[in-house]
Amino acid sequence: MKRATGGMVCIESMGIENLFMIGGTGSTPTTYQSQYQYIQMVNGRIRTNEQNLLNLSTRQWIIPTISGQCCPPTAGFAIEKITNNKAVMFGGAVTKDNGYDRSVNTVYTCQLESNTTIHWESVKGPVVPAGVQWPVERRKYAITSIISDSPTLVMIGGENKDGLVNDSWLLNTSQYQWSKIVLPEFVTGRQGHSLSSIMMSPDCVWLVVVGGEGTIEWKDVGRGYKQPIGDYITDPNMTMLIELVLREGEWRVSEVLDSTGLTTEAYQDKYQLLLKNRQWWQDHFIVYPTEREVKLQNYVESLQQELRVSEGNKTSLQEALLEASQQDKTRVEAVKETKLFSTKEEVSTGPTDVYKDNDDLKGEEKEEEQTTETKQTTSEEEIEKLKAKAVDDDMVIAKLTKEKLQLKEELQSMKDTTTTEKTVKEISSIGIQFDYIVPSM
Repeated sequence: MKRATGGMVCIESMGIENLFMIGGTGSTPTTYQSQYQYIQMVNGRIRTNEQNLLNLSTRQWIIPTISGQCCPPTAGFAIEKITNNKAVMFGGAVTKDNGYDRSVNTVYTCQLESNTTIHWESVKGPVVPAGVQWPVERRKYAITSIISDSPTLVMIGGENKDGLVNDSWLLNTSQYQWSKIVLPEFVTGRQGHSLSSIMMSPDCVWLVVVGGEGTIEWKDVGRGYKQPIGDYITDPNMTMLIELVLREGEWRVSEVLDSTGLTTEAYQDKYQLLLKNRQWWQDHFIVYPTEREVKLQNYVESLQQELRVSEGNKTSLQEALLEASQQDKTRVEAVKETKLFSTKEEVSTGPTDVYKDNDDLKGEEKEEEQTTETKQTTSEEEIEKLKAKAVDDDMVIAKLTKEKLQLKEELQSMKDTTTTEKTVKEISSIGIQFDYIVPSM
C-alpha cells in the first residue's frame, strides 16, 4: 500500500537488522491484510495500521505477524527505538467515525520478538489518572532518544485542534513517566520539524531542532473541512541547539542557541573541547558487546518468544479445561432430565403389560447408563489429558523462566567484568588523560 505520514524505525532480532514501517495514510490498497485495519477518511484516502519489515540482510519485505494490543490506524506520529529490538510510539492522528481526524496522546511499545513477529503493548489508555503528568493530544511533533541505562525520549512541539502545542517533554521509558522541560516558545512553537540528539558525554546531550512550521491558521478548504496552514520557520530560529545536562539524576536545560549563536567563537571553542572529550569518552568508556554476549542476548530473546508462546498455550488449555468441565456437567444434567421425563411419562400413560414394560424400561435404563458412563469416561479422559498438558506447560514455563534469569545474570556479569576492566585501565592512565580532559585555563 502506498502511504505517507507513517513511522519507520530500525530494530534488530537475533543479530539481524530490520527496517520496521507502520501506519500512515495513502491510496486504496490492492490487497487488504486481514490482521490490519483500513479506515476511509472524509477525503477518500485510507488510513491504516499496516506493518512491514525489511530484512536488511536479504533485502526482502515481509508482512509480520502481530500479537498483543496493537495501535489503531494512525498517522502523523513518531516512533523511536529505545533498545535493539524495542521501540516506543506516541500520539498522532486517528480517524473518527465521521471520517475526520482526531489527535491522541496514547503510548504504545512494539517489540520485534523474532524475524517475523511484532508484539504490541498499550502503555496508556484513553484516560490518564488524575495527578499524573501527561502531554496533551498532538501530531506532527518531533521526538528523539537519549540512550543510557534508562533510555529517555525527548518530545518537542506539535499541533492539535487548538493549534500549536508549545511545550516539551521527557519520557522515562523504565517507568513510562513524563516530565516537562521548559524551553523558549521559539523552540517549541513549531510542527512538522526534525529533532536529533548527540551524546557529547554520559551527562551531556545536544538536541538539534531543524525547520518546521510556526503560527497556524485553520483555513476552510471546502465542504466545511478546515486544514491547518502555517508559516515556515526562518532564521535565526530555523536551526536550534539545546544542551541538556544530567544533574542529580535529572536532565536539565543548560543552554539554548539559535543560528546566530552557533556561529560565535565561544560556541566553536566549546564545541571543539566537547568533541575531544566525546571522542575520549567513546574510546575508553563505551563497552561494545563481545561475540558471546551477542549470542547470549539473542538466546535470551528466543527464550522470551518461547515463554510467550508457552504462556499462550497454557491460557488456551485452561480455557479448554473449563469448557470441557462445563460441557460434561451439562451432559450429565441433560441425561438425568431425560430419564426423569421418560419415567414420568410411563407412569402417567399406564403400562398395558406391566412386566413387559418394566423389562423394557430396565433395558433402556441400562443402555442409557452404559452410554452415560462411556461418555463420562471419555470426557474424564479428555480432561485428564488437558490437565496433564497444562502441567507439562507449567514445567516448560518454569524451566524457560529459570534459564532466562540465569542467562541474564551471566550476561550482566560479563558486562560488569568488561566495564570493571575498562575502569581499571583508565585509572592506571588517569595522569595522562587528566591534562587532556581539563585544559589549563
